[in-house]
Amino acid sequence: MSSQLPQANLQQMRMTMMVIWIALIMGVVTFGIVVIMIGLKGAPGEDLPVITYGGIGIAALMLVLRFFVPDMMARNQFKQAMQTAKAEGNEDEEEMLGKFYQIFLTRLIIGMALLEGAAFLNLVAVMAENQPLGFVPVAILLLAMIASVPTKSKLDGWIRNQMENYNLENQN
Repeated sequence: MSSQLPQANLQQMRMTMMVIWIALIMGVVTFGIVVIMIGLKGAPGEDLPVITYGGIGIAALMLVLRFFVPDMMARNQFKQAMQTAKAEGNEDEEEMLGKFYQIFLTRLIIGMALLEGAAFLNLVAVMAENQPLGFVPVAILLLAMIASVPTKSKLDGWIRNQMENYNLENQN
């Protein structure tokens, strides 16, 4: 008997992923609209736009980290979930899928948060330095966030990939 509360059904979890995905994107879009409405009032400054260049560098770094950090964390959580299920003799497919969906959701949130933070930094740079160049990384980051849409096929493919990797690593 599991000590956890009953898991939400899988459809509800997919809907939760979609709501979080949309909310994170809308946060950047909304702040971008605010920046456009109040931010670009004067001409760009004569000084070197250090914050803008720093924001572009951070955006590039976060785009790269987006491919490693969430996956490393998810791989460890997946391995722990499999080992726990094996130790407890748990073979309830619905419960295991619920755990895998939770891991995928955590992976999604971490990846999107990396991109969102860099996008906010670049929008603040636009406000601070009046450099429209700061909108370029924001657009790229938004495209990467949109491409992260948590579809059922991506979720199923990710679970299948994790299962294959786990089985290859633990062949005895």
